[in-house]
Amino acid sequence: MPQFSQSRVETLKWLKAVVIGSAVLPLLVFFGGVYYLRGQANSNAASLIERAARVSEEHALKVFETNGAILSRVSDLLGDDSNEKLREREAVLHAHLRRMTKGLPQMQGVFVIDSTGRMLATDRRFPAPRDIDFSDRPSFSHHRDDGPQPYISELLTSRTTGEPFFDMSVRRARADGGFGGTLSASLLPSYFAEFYRELSGNDPHLKIALVRADGAVLARWPVLPKPADAPGASASRVRIEPGADAVARAVRAQLPDGQHGLLASRSLDGFPMYVAAWMDNEAIQATWLKQSALLTVLMVPVTVGLVFSAGIALSKTRRSLEAAEELRAEVRQRQQVEETLRQAQKLEAMGRLTGGVAHDFNNLLMIVSNNLFLVARQNPHLQGSRALTAMERAVASGAKLTRQLLSFSRRQPFRPESIRLQETLPQVLDLIRPAVGSSIAVTGQTAPNTATIEVDTAEFELALLNLAINAKDAMPGGGKLNIDAGNALPAEVPSDVSGAIVRVTVSDGGQGIDAEHLTRVFEPFFTTKPPGHGTGLGLSQVYGFCQRAGGTARIESRVGMGTQVHLYLPARSQTAPAADVAAAPASERLELRVLLAEDNADVAGATVAVLEMMGCQVRHAGSGDQAKQFLEVREERYDLLLSDIVMPGDMDGLALARHVRAAFPDLPVVLMSGYSESAADAAKFGLDVVPKPCAPEVLASVIRKAIAGRPASS
Repeated sequence: MPQFSQSRVETLKWLKAVVIGSAVLPLLVFFGGVYYLRGQANSNAASLIERAARVSEEHALKVFETNGAILSRVSDLLGDDSNEKLREREAVLHAHLRRMTKGLPQMQGVFVIDSTGRMLATDRRFPAPRDIDFSDRPSFSHHRDDGPQPYISELLTSRTTGEPFFDMSVRRARADGGFGGTLSASLLPSYFAEFYRELSGNDPHLKIALVRADGAVLARWPVLPKPADAPGASASRVRIEPGADAVARAVRAQLPDGQHGLLASRSLDGFPMYVAAWMDNEAIQATWLKQSALLTVLMVPVTVGLVFSAGIALSKTRRSLEAAEELRAEVRQRQQVEETLRQAQKLEAMGRLTGGVAHDFNNLLMIVSNNLFLVARQNPHLQGSRALTAMERAVASGAKLTRQLLSFSRRQPFRPESIRLQETLPQVLDLIRPAVGSSIAVTGQTAPNTATIEVDTAEFELALLNLAINAKDAMPGGGKLNIDAGNALPAEVPSDVSGAIVRVTVSDGGQGIDAEHLTRVFEPFFTTKPPGHGTGLGLSQVYGFCQRAGGTARIESRVGMGTQVHLYLPARSQTAPAADVAAAPASERLELRVLLAEDNADVAGATVAVLEMMGCQVRHAGSGDQAKQFLEVREERYDLLLSDIVMPGDMDGLALARHVRAAFPDLPVVLMSGYSESAADAAKFGLDVVPKPCAPEVLASVIRKAIAGRPASS
């Protein structure tokens, strides 16, 4: 930031004072208007609530008086007839009841119940169902025990249709004055709710309810949940003191839903009920805030105009400084992008070089592995000898090395294996100790009950090695590195993974990472090390490995307090099948006609010899195109196609396999790969893929699996 002259500083101060002064007057006007709008919002809400309560009262009275008249007509229609006579007249009664309720949308039905709680007649069905017992309803016991006063039930659910309803019922007396049953008109709460919805103009903030004197809610807008779903008594029962006068002014009160706001209620004359309308403070304030926002929209241009006219000089100065800073930021960003591109190009070149070397090296290992098998089979006395065992170990180590190289170059298909950390972690520690040097004390422990995980062993070892090297760089003067493994507790598992999780924690006592950089450490090419001392790919590989394994990674660090990296890896299911193909004894003869497609003559020669020793008749094709020609010779039939993926010509192994699937669907196909980006595509296509080098026993198992899986017609 450049240093300004004293006069420029004074000018800026004066402009700031003018800006502040030009904002004060509009602010005073604004706050005065906001205060007025607040009072107006409360007044309007009170008027709306009072009107809703008044109209709802008139509507409810009309409905209940209509229902009372219908029940009176039903009583006249029944007369003093006995239950037997009423059953004889049921068809006529049913027709009369249907005519009475026709065109009344509030009615669910009219029911005539005898003194035992059984239905005599209804407008809903003919004949009336006799198997429903109404004697357990409160309305029945009320009329049987207490007298002729009308009774309004709570919200009920129909036993035949499942509809919610409530009853308005009266007592039916026999000729001798005894209890003869009840007459009830069932009302639909949805009718009242729809009326309240229209009355509120679909305003969800204005709530209207029809309530019994004991607080039982019969109908409401917005609609309540069904009684069976209601979370508790508060959802279906409220306590409101109805207005004592005819005006029932809106007053501030605690609302039925537990909030505070404006409420108006009115009793229904002649019925133990009342209607209530209310609006909570939050809704009223929302209206006020909306109006205040409109005032803000009107005032802001005026205020901004005044402030802008006074602060234009200051704004220009700020913009010029910001433009210079933006230019510098763009230059830095472009340099970072160019550096990232260079790193990506380096990685791509390294990956291609590594992949090519790994492909050739795997072919060499394949030759050695197959010839070792031949030597052992042709010279049984050498089996188990130290020399052969050492060479077999060397082949396995070489295969593991190429897998690690391909994993680093991002060209290794993910090959999960079941790993017991109790056995694997000590071996990894032995790899780490030479890599970090004697100045770093490396320790590790695995809980005895730690579950088995299923990961790519090479990538797992590479991830721990990357973390160990980072820890070494963070402790140039030496220190302690600890790797701890165990089953993760549910509370510590990140939300983006689920199921049983094993946690592997790598801890160091190094310099730590500041909070600004901590969120970016898993990004490719990001590094906190000086130029030339880090690629920015180590933690990226760690995070990518965890993601491919179905888990995730987290990092914790504080400057001067060290760093902890947690790897969260899914535990292997007890019922999951083993990831590797089980090796079957190669001594069992296959007796198959095999077409081998392999461009490397030495690999082909060794593989042909192994297959022939297994009992196969083998024909070798030096390319995919030649293998295709052999297949098209109808006189020759094959039981299996065994092909390398990477081959010269127009048709590689994957293209050849697809051609065979289309032209010879009954012919099993097994692919081999020392390095190929198409290996994953082959697996997606449902093809068996064996890695190079591949032990003859494993190759035999894969061939048997492929033969066993071919269609029965083959």
